[in-house]
Amino acid sequence: MTIHKAPFPWFGGKSRVAHVVWDRFGNVPNYVEPFAGSLAVMLKRPHEAHTETVNDKDCYVANFWRALQRDPEGVAFHADNPVNECDLHARHLWLHQQSEFRERLKREPEFYDARVAGYWCWGLCSWIGDNF
Repeated sequence: MTIHKAPFPWFGGKSRVAHVVWDRFGNVPNYVEPFAGSLAVMLKRPHEAHTETVNDKDCYVANFWRALQRDPEGVAFHADNPVNECDLHARHLWLHQQSEFRERLKREPEFYDARVAGYWCWGLCSWIGDNF
């Protein structure tokens, strides 16, 4: 069984306590993660997966996982940039202005945007604190 690392940091994430969660839960047949974020606990599951249900209200989280599944190269292309203050603030502002994107994501189950996913992931990895 391969244990994976979360692809981005998540403020309030549970990656450091994932082993404690699995020690207490054991090999449950149905794992439910109501606040998915980076999926750190699920990705560190030490057992073969059974049924896993994940949820997160954050549209950028949903978009990231959709885009990563369908276009990992596109996500990686948009996430692969050196960190500099100007780009960090420009992408932060641009992402927060994407109201039509968020509404479309809620209406269309197959919709995703690899650019948004890459910028968002890059920003999470570069930003200090929460609220990227």
